[in-house]
Parts: sequence; structure tokens; C-alpha cells
Amino acid sequence: MKHRTRVDMTMSSRQTLRHAYLKSLNASGALKRARNKIGASSATLVLTLHRIIPDDAIASCRSPRGMVLRESAFHSLLSYLNEHATCVKPEDIDRQEGSSPRPRVLITFDDGWLDNFAIAAPILAEFGMSACFFAVTGYVGHSQPFWPERALGLVRTLYDSKSPISVQDVFAHLVDAEGTPLSPAPLREEDLLSWLKQFAPETICTAIQDAEKHLANSMAISQPDPWERLMTWDQMHDLTRAGHSIGSHTATHALLTQLTSDEVSSELTTSSAELQHRMMSEHVEDRWIAYPNGFTDNRVRELTAKCGYQYGFTTMSGLWHKESEPLAIPRVNVWDGSVLSPEGKFDESYLEYALFFRPLLAGSL
Repeated sequence: MKHRTRVDMTMSSRQTLRHAYLKSLNASGALKRARNKIGASSATLVLTLHRIIPDDAIASCRSPRGMVLRESAFHSLLSYLNEHATCVKPEDIDRQEGSSPRPRVLITFDDGWLDNFAIAAPILAEFGMSACFFAVTGYVGHSQPFWPERALGLVRTLYDSKSPISVQDVFAHLVDAEGTPLSPAPLREEDLLSWLKQFAPETICTAIQDAEKHLANSMAISQPDPWERLMTWDQMHDLTRAGHSIGSHTATHALLTQLTSDEVSSELTTSSAELQHRMMSEHVEDRWIAYPNGFTDNRVRELTAKCGYQYGFTTMSGLWHKESEPLAIPRVNVWDGSVLSPEGKFDESYLEYALFFRPLLAGSL
């Protein structure tokens, strides 16, 4: 607890400083100028979202915090974009438009979570907006599809129960001659997830399963929230009929830079073929791919091009303009921290900093 308290105090101090900095940028007009500069250019701002969770279900959501945007904040985001931006449809992305004070924005969702269909889509319809949903074709309709939710559920169980067993104890046996050791406490959740990614998903899942079995007799393991599953093919059909698009997020969400070239090609071609076979819709962007975790390099992009993909979306911050490499398109991740103040209220200063100021710095016009 002492370690956790020190971390919390540090984060609180950082939040205070960040809040003051953003308010100073807003007062100086820098945030609005960044928005107008992007609007006056030919650049497109691509937003990445993952999960849209009901406000009263946030506490039970096991996904990494950087993937979660609460429902009320998503509604506020779209309300802001409706007033200050032009949200383009995926099929219109190549259509050139004249300069405008309103930035061009493309909305994308990664993974294909059920809440995208049940919660996000109705709000998008309310504002007449379309999005591209990148689906993991091999896990369509699956519950608990990915290991990070299970890992964080385990970690939060240990913390909430005040267990003497540490996270380091749970995963200590994963370290071998090939692996780097896990840092000592205090440990942030994102640090744990980054550390685990050096191992194969099967290895991680086995370690989590063993830990869950070991701890089951002494504590109640955190359970998945009702939305912790992916959309079905039928639900994705409904999205395309509503004017949305479906793209590829590979077949199994494998980190492509960690695979052999044959494995990369298999992930890409399997996913594209499955989309063509299952969807058969003009709104299927089977030549669009969002790289899992944004992991890509020259080799992966060369293979992506050979597999027939036209656009590849990363997690690098920046702007998409005509000079951008089409298979390395930057995007801006949007989550609660991008939209809400430390008090949990929607704050335009936070949103404009995340959407316009930072991307403008990362991708000069």
C-alpha cells in the first residue's frame, strides 16, 4: 500500500501540473489556433477508439485505461466534433476538399468490441457520423478474446484483496535466459502489459490461467464485464447497412513485428479473405488494416503491400496528409484521459490538446 500511495500522489501532482499547462494553452489561444491550422490544411486527423463503456460499468471494465472511453464522454466528443469538425466517411477519404476552418476527422475503432455495436453505433447515428471498425477476424463473437484484460483483472484482484502475493510473484517464472526481469514495485499497469508482450500469447495465457487456479481458493478473481466480447458477423453486417465500414485488424491480433514473414503474410491474407467471404459488402475495407498495437516496420509494410492492402494505420500520433506513407498512417488515441479533467468532467482544453495540439507538433504541416 505504501508504494501505491506514493504512486498515486505522484500522479496527482502530475495531473495538477498538466491541468495548469492545458489551461494556459487554452487561455493563450494556442489550442484553437492548432485546430484552425489543421482545418486550413488538407490533412486528416484519424481518431483511434477501442471500447465505449457505460458510465456505471467503468469500475468493472478490465481493459487497459488507455482503451476505455465512457459513454457520456463519447457523446460529448461527438457533440464537439459535430460543431467544430467535418467527420468524413471512410469511403470518402480520398475525396479532396478545399481548405476549411473545420478539421477533417476520420473515426476508427480497433478490435471490434461488442460495445462498439451496442453503445457507440447508436450515438454515431444520432450525429449522422460513420466510422471504420477494424475487426480481428479469427475472434469474431468470442468472449474474453485477449490476454491483457485477464492480466489486469488478476492484478486488480491482488491489489483489492490486499494479497501478500505480488505481481512479480505471479509472473516470476516467465523470466528465462531470453526474457528481461519485471521491474520491482511500484508497477504501473501499462508497464506490466509492455513487459508481458515480450512473450508469446500462449505463454502469457498459461501463466495467467495457472495464477487464477492458484488464487481461486483464497479470493474471488475479477470477472469480465458484460461487454468483454467481440461483435458477431451479423452485428458487423448491421453496421455496414448503417453506413459504417469494416477493416482488418489481422486474424488473431498477433504483433506483426514479432512474427516471421510467412506468419505475417498468413495473418494478413487470412483476415482479408475472411472479410471478403463473410461480409460481401461495398462497405468492407478489406484493403485497410490497423496494425495490432500499432507495431509495424519496413518489413511488415512491404509484406502488407504485397498482400494487397492499400492503407495501414498505426498508433503513432500525427496527421494524415497527402505526403504520408499510405501504409504508415498516424492516428490519435482517444480515451477518458483525452477528454475528461481530473474531476471526471468533459473539458474542451483536454480534448483540443489531444486532438489538435499534440498531433500538430508530431506531424508538421
